[in-house]
Amino acid sequence: MNAQTVPAPSTTGEPEGLKETLESLVIALILAFVFRAFIVEAFVIPTGSMAPTLYGAHGTIRCENCGFEFAYGVKDPDDPRRSYRVVREGARAVCPNCNYPNGALPVTDERRNAQRGDRILVLKWPLDLGAAALEPHRWQVTVFKDPSDGKTNFIKRLVGLPNEVLMIVDGDVFTVPLAELSDKTRAELDRIRHEKYLLRTGKMRGVLRSPPPFVMAELEKKMRIPRKTPAAQQSLWFVVYDHDYLPRNRGPRQPAWLPAQGNASGWDASHRRVRFEDRGLQNDFIALMGKDIGAFCAYNIYQRRYAPVADLRVRFVLTPHTSTGTLRIRLEKRRRVFWAVIGMDGTVRLVESTQVPRDNDPPMAEAHIDPFVPGKPVAVSFENVDYRLAIRIGDREVLASSSDPQSPAYYGPNLTDLRRVASGRTEPPRIYGEGGSWDLVHLVVERDEYYYHDPAQRALRLSWAPPGGWASPHHPILLREHEYFMLGDNTTASKDSRLWDEVGPHLVSRGEDFQLGTVPRDQLIGEAFFVYWPAGHRLTWLPIAGLNQWGLIPDVGRMRWIR
Repeated sequence: MNAQTVPAPSTTGEPEGLKETLESLVIALILAFVFRAFIVEAFVIPTGSMAPTLYGAHGTIRCENCGFEFAYGVKDPDDPRRSYRVVREGARAVCPNCNYPNGALPVTDERRNAQRGDRILVLKWPLDLGAAALEPHRWQVTVFKDPSDGKTNFIKRLVGLPNEVLMIVDGDVFTVPLAELSDKTRAELDRIRHEKYLLRTGKMRGVLRSPPPFVMAELEKKMRIPRKTPAAQQSLWFVVYDHDYLPRNRGPRQPAWLPAQGNASGWDASHRRVRFEDRGLQNDFIALMGKDIGAFCAYNIYQRRYAPVADLRVRFVLTPHTSTGTLRIRLEKRRRVFWAVIGMDGTVRLVESTQVPRDNDPPMAEAHIDPFVPGKPVAVSFENVDYRLAIRIGDREVLASSSDPQSPAYYGPNLTDLRRVASGRTEPPRIYGEGGSWDLVHLVVERDEYYYHDPAQRALRLSWAPPGGWASPHHPILLREHEYFMLGDNTTASKDSRLWDEVGPHLVSRGEDFQLGTVPRDQLIGEAFFVYWPAGHRLTWLPIAGLNQWGLIPDVGRMRWIR
């Protein structure tokens, strides 16, 4: 019998295995580097310029009076660039819901226990492919290099695109494509841009002039408000008052829905569930009282001045108890009064009238839906935003105003008046009831973003520059084919395109090719799309000093898409 030959063990097995392992590690590192360099990169939010969409160093508190949770900004001890005032012991954070000044702050600068800023993911590759669908889009949250140094990463919302003229008036962004302007107007705006460069470089003395009347007349006629995407608009609704968080102590500065006719009214808003039962009274309504509606952001703990805001949304869940009756929601902007008239029979009307509208008043628009079913809850909202009115019932938009001046439902801005007449105090929203019975729950009033600079402070440190900043009502900005305009969501605490007055060393050599107030295309990094690590939960019970102040446990509930 022949003996079976047993193969000798390989003497090269271990080196080959080690080689393959090392190759795999090198490939993994290369792929990770490529992924970070060209596709997705992680960033940390250092400041509150995008609050409340994104948080920098902050503290979180639940209001002592109403239970509403909100964040307030503090100075990040690891970031010397922060210019916010130091939050000391004894400082108070004003609740954005009920106005209560909370004093027992869990985080202060003196304790150096700030919650770190949101950690986000940024999608980089679309900016390098050149496909139109992957180009930077208006209203997306964008990361880019700070024009003043070229090293710091900034994050803002992209609002201005190449080849257009942009101006901020009464809190809204107005734009017009250059292609829609006359040659004479384009040439004049470009001359002003050139003079801006000469003044910046000291080659010209004086101050930057405003466009002549013929230019402003054409701009006032042709500029429009670019509509926000639905996702961006949802991010830019800020709570004015949420009735689910009733103040425990109602002082003169505490908001409340109050009936105009007192105890005789059919309305009862003293509880979270608001009730109405018709008592035969005319013009029986509740109004949101004790609340100045303005561009206030609770993140800015020392903010005391803010502009009034009239772009509002009222929303609630309606449960009718009868098949009859009419509910009316009233919103006012610049002395124009608009109504959402909702009949329990399914008749829905959009009306403009200074008086309570009646059935024979001509509507701007009208629709008929299925009648409301007693006992069946339905979501209802009425909004006035960016000169567009909309009524939503359930999950669909039932009525909206039109941007066509020839339509009976037309609603649009008069830019000439907006530039000359400041907006006054915002009238509180009202809800009227007649001829039926129903409950309202989850009653919320929200305001839209309002881009604003305090006129009491000079926007730019340049003596020749417009006092209101770039793109202010008397100084529109022309964006060339490679230039973008950025704004922060926390408008009163954001140093953005309106306020940039320094040219970084990386841009000086570009000469006239760089314009103050803009971001060149090659300085864009990418679109922020996800908060993967918000401020984590702290293990305060840990006996190890320092570790119990770190957010070691991720707050999964606050992980979110960025819109």
